[in-house]
Amino acid sequence: MRITKQQVDANKTRVVETAAALFREKGFDKVSVADLMHAAGLTHGGFYNHFGSKDDLEAAACAFVFEQSVAAIEAIATIAAPEERMQAFDAYRRRYVSKKVRDYSATACPMVAFAGDVSRQPAPVREEYASGFRRYLAAFERASAGDGLKGAAKKQAREKAIAQFATLAGARSLARSVAETDPALSDEILEAALAALGPPAA
Repeated sequence: MRITKQQVDANKTRVVETAAALFREKGFDKVSVADLMHAAGLTHGGFYNHFGSKDDLEAAACAFVFEQSVAAIEAIATIAAPEERMQAFDAYRRRYVSKKVRDYSATACPMVAFAGDVSRQPAPVREEYASGFRRYLAAFERASAGDGLKGAAKKQAREKAIAQFATLAGARSLARSVAETDPALSDEILEAALAALGPPAA
């Protein structure tokens, strides 16, 4: 019995979503096609109905995770009222380095999840990562500084946004690395990152 195009599309989406979760938790190279198809509840042979190779799936999964991350920060960047936008941005920063988010088994942030692994992946995966990261940083900059800046002011806002995000991502990554062996140090890293960032700009 032939399955419908709708079911084919649904199965492909399920494979991408499952792969995105597994890749974030274990890394690209630690997940086999057989593992992820089993986790998705589909047959191993069905993989090639959707993707030419595992590399193609890695790129699709990377794009999927970035779509979610970019959409979350874009929602803040598009808030028209500056005070409301900055309140939302501050809440986002605090949540990003919260203990609750640190303790997720698979980090939602693709920059933290993939940064140590992506440089060893094929070009299409690296390109998808870089494209997503550029879009995320552009939205992060707008969320932190608003629109309409020009010249030196825009350059300064860009530099500040990159420094802020590097602090957040670095703190989450380091805090996760010692969360089980030294919980007190892990908490201290998160708290120090927030203290260093200070209040969002008006």
